[in-house]
Amino acid sequence: MSKIAFLFLLLFALEAQASPAEAERIKRIFELAAETWGMKMKLAEDPEERRKLMETQPDPSATAAELWRQLAPSLKEDWTIPYSAFFLDLTRNLTVTGADGNTGMAFSEERKRILEAFAAHHTAKPGITPFSIALTESGDPKSLPLLEKIIAENPDEPTKGIAALGAALILKNLGDAPEVMKKRLTHLRQAIIMASDQTIAGVSVADIVSDELFVIRHLAKGRTAPDLSGADVSGRVIRLSELRGKTVILLFWDAKSPQTDKFIGLTNQMAVKYADKPVAILGVTPEDFGRIRELQADGSIRWNNLIAPADKLAKEYRIAVRPAAFVIGPDGKIEYTGLPGSFAELTVDALLAGDAPKE
Repeated sequence: MSKIAFLFLLLFALEAQASPAEAERIKRIFELAAETWGMKMKLAEDPEERRKLMETQPDPSATAAELWRQLAPSLKEDWTIPYSAFFLDLTRNLTVTGADGNTGMAFSEERKRILEAFAAHHTAKPGITPFSIALTESGDPKSLPLLEKIIAENPDEPTKGIAALGAALILKNLGDAPEVMKKRLTHLRQAIIMASDQTIAGVSVADIVSDELFVIRHLAKGRTAPDLSGADVSGRVIRLSELRGKTVILLFWDAKSPQTDKFIGLTNQMAVKYADKPVAILGVTPEDFGRIRELQADGSIRWNNLIAPADKLAKEYRIAVRPAAFVIGPDGKIEYTGLPGSFAELTVDALLAGDAPKE
């Protein structure tokens, strides 16, 4: 073997060996920068100072790209598991605008490769709870088969319980059909039996399951929608119960979702479609009051919104993943829960035709 070839092999070996340490370095640098930035934001005393600090927020996209260079060649290796979980957390709210002007999830191909590699190599491994948590927090429907594979194959009960909770949360966005509800309840039961004392983002699995059971009892199809009230951008207080007699499309949303632009476009289309119909579209968002007022004033958003800075209204409705939609009939009963889109619109059409859809 030539000296040059030997040196290339040596460099390659050293690079491969350094990858776990380099991944840890990348992760720690970002976490430290994010923690420092967060402390500065808390201590900022006026809006101008906070505005300037916003411009210095650590860039998760740059960190994700740097981390991916370490992960990509080694996804089947066990050391990548916690860093893959970190990558999923880091990128879950990142967006990218394509050449066609449409906005989509950034790093979608990389995320897909991680899920595929994990399904092929890691579902039965010990120590994958952080990865299960990352899948649970992502709310991504594409994660459901992988979560169910973890439930079936992993020998660790807390890991299986976290995966079961994640599956239940994702299923919630797929509607209230009997077969979906049966699977949700099965997974919630598994979560409470196997992982009640585990925590996700500082909240116990037991408390999360309690919220989900509240949703099933009070916010499922056929239940009377709990009343809520809040102020819109004009300061007018609106109560959900005051809209009885109309079909209500209740939308919980914020600008952090990678599909926000698409969501706004689809909702605007519904606002135009139902403009002369007994339909009320009501958004609930924690977004900045002034920004929403501007967007409504210039027609970029064509429906009214309740502004809930502390997310109180979303908490009342136990919203875990946004956007989330409720279609409420003229009698105040919930006819649809899940993601905004064609199923919600079909439900509204059926109500207007006097024929609410049956499960």
